[in-house]
Amino acid sequence: MIFPKGEVRHQNLMTAYTELSALLSTLELENFSGTIELEFPENSGILFIDSGKIINAETRSRDDSKRIIGQEAIQTLLALSKQKDGVLNVYQLSPERVAILASNLQHEILFKGLSTDFTRLDRLLLKLKEEKHNGFIEILTKENQAMGILFLEDGEPAEMFTTSGSGQSVFGRKSIPTFVENAIKQGAIFNVYRSQGKTSREVATVPREREGQKDLILILQEILSRAEKLVDDLSRQKGTFLKAFKKSLIEKSEEFNFLDPFAGDFDYREGTLRFT
Repeated sequence: MIFPKGEVRHQNLMTAYTELSALLSTLELENFSGTIELEFPENSGILFIDSGKIINAETRSRDDSKRIIGQEAIQTLLALSKQKDGVLNVYQLSPERVAILASNLQHEILFKGLSTDFTRLDRLLLKLKEEKHNGFIEILTKENQAMGILFLEDGEPAEMFTTSGSGQSVFGRKSIPTFVENAIKQGAIFNVYRSQGKTSREVATVPREREGQKDLILILQEILSRAEKLVDDLSRQKGTFLKAFKKSLIEKSEEFNFLDPFAGDFDYREGTLRFT
């Protein structure tokens, strides 16, 4: 896939003096969304970050003989970043655009090298709409120069970016009809891909759901901690609350299996709540 360039945050950072883990920690504090591109003599890769969290990654060998995505790619890039001959570039994008890119990393090609000389792009888009297609279309000039990518979700245009002469990417859903019309007039080559991963809506939802779950656990932990102090103080005996609490877990475990204290999924002790 041709990856867009967002707004430049940092450029040409050498791994000889830039620690990727420290950079990621800073970006997390800033609630950053965007990409980190890494270039090494034999490999390259890109990390996709949504609201400070890495949600996907891709690595490629220089000759394109090997491509890795997902968790393995993340670990590979973290390991490569310790080498001294790499370069980092950081680009800022909206969370929605990061989610769209990340959701399309796992894909398969349906049609390659279609030409507007023989294929009506507008009719192809209608067919993909009918099929509720999830994926993207790479659009290139007849000289195989990148023009842009059109992303589809359930057959509908979700986002598009085009490349400019300066290398900066230009986004805009509103300009999709005009872009398609110009591509047909000028003549173009396009490749059609089907996404095999989650949609951007699902990708964007996962980290937010996890953050919401963390917040809920912290709130419940605070409630239990205060209740424990109150009950133990009133009874003047440490452990009174914990004994009653575990008894109530056993009573409710038939209805909610995760509350079974012997399973260890839900555990509260010494003011800390753990839920897996």
